[in-house]
Amino acid sequence: MTQQTVATAADFHEQVSQIVIEELELEEGELTDNGHFIDDYDSDSLSLITVVSRIEKELGVVIPKTELGELVNLFLLVDAVAQHAAESVNG
Repeated sequence: MTQQTVATAADFHEQVSQIVIEELELEEGELTDNGHFIDDYDSDSLSLITVVSRIEKELGVVIPKTELGELVNLFLLVDAVAQHAAESVNG
């Protein structure tokens, strides 16, 4: 039997960062782990829905819409992606 490796937040950081940079139209180096999407990057809830939808499509992770309001920065978003990726592996 083969053992599946559970991805960590670090495994998703670069991919999620790139999606956020592209969707929020940020410059490379402008995005930080703790920068608030709405307050610091002039984003809005529709932009965040677009970010999460793209993450779900590209990374194969499902993030419940009820969590969107809590995902206010890159750190929390990457953590949620890793958590839900682990849940999908574990069933």
